[in-house]
Amino acid sequence: MKENKIKYQIVVVLDPKVEKKEVFIDKIGDFIDGMGAKVAKKENLGTKELAYEIKENNKADFWILNVESEKNLKFNDFNVFLNREVNVIRYLILK
Repeated sequence: MKENKIKYQIVVVLDPKVEKKEVFIDKIGDFIDGMGAKVAKKENLGTKELAYEIKENNKADFWILNVESEKNLKFNDFNVFLNREVNVIRYLILK
């Protein structure tokens, strides 16, 4: 029987001054787990130069989270969570 998992990709852009980035990404992963999904893979793309300054930063740390879920996720609470985090410069959720 074929598994019908819905896959999402979340790109998180962090302030490069954040210490313990892995712990912060795990905090995001815990929030995703609470939504009923699972982080299948975390990938650190490293610190990159930004094309333009965002929140007084010209560099940022890029992370990609591959998320799998049995059902469609509602990201309203997740958006609020990420918007309130001062360490998150930008994020993008792809289905």
